[in-house]
Formats: sequence, structure tokens, C-alpha cells
Amino acid sequence: MAKVVKINGDNRQFTLSDEIKLYALIDVGFQKTVKGNYTYEHPLYNDSPYDAPTKLKMTINKDLNHLTMVITDRSGLQKVNIFKNKQLAKTVELLNYILKDLEEKKIIVEK
Repeated sequence: MAKVVKINGDNRQFTLSDEIKLYALIDVGFQKTVKGNYTYEHPLYNDSPYDAPTKLKMTINKDLNHLTMVITDRSGLQKVNIFKNKQLAKTVELLNYILKDLEEKKIIVEK
């Protein structure tokens, strides 16, 4: 069973799907690292993806049994809570769309 993760500031919890497939990871944009893990980064933006203040970062290990998810600032170094700021409602909406897509592709499941 994969570890249950929670995005900073969100009440929902997610884990890897039991039906996860490698080709589904590649289809949605996961990249294979040198160590064999799979990483995913998606800018969370209001108007332009080139000027995104935050991004969703996910990592799944090579055995497809360990998940990490975090929302960071533009540099990817600091965790950001997009749920506190009402001005980031569109960002939360985009995050929800991405997470729903990952659930439909049977990569993650909400607990």
C-alpha cells in the first residue's frame, strides 16, 4: 500500500491507485529521472503559464508504490499554501482539474 499524502493546506488526502500503469504516467507528462523515479511538474497559473507563481510537483518512485506531492513557489524551493489566499481561487481550480485528471487516469486516488 502506498503512502497517503496531503498537499500543504488542503484537507484531501491522496495515495497511488492500485491500478497505476507506467504508460499512464508518461501520457500525462511524468518524466523518468536518472534514478528511475518519475517526476511531474505543472505550473499553477492565473493568466500565463510562463508567469506562474506556483507549481505542483509530484514524484513517484520506480517501484510505483511511493508518492510525494507538494505545491511550491516558482523556484520550486519553498512550499506554498494556495488555499489560504482567496485571490488564488483560479489556481486552486486548476489544481483540482489536474488532480481530477490524474484520478481519471488511475494514477492517484483520493482517500
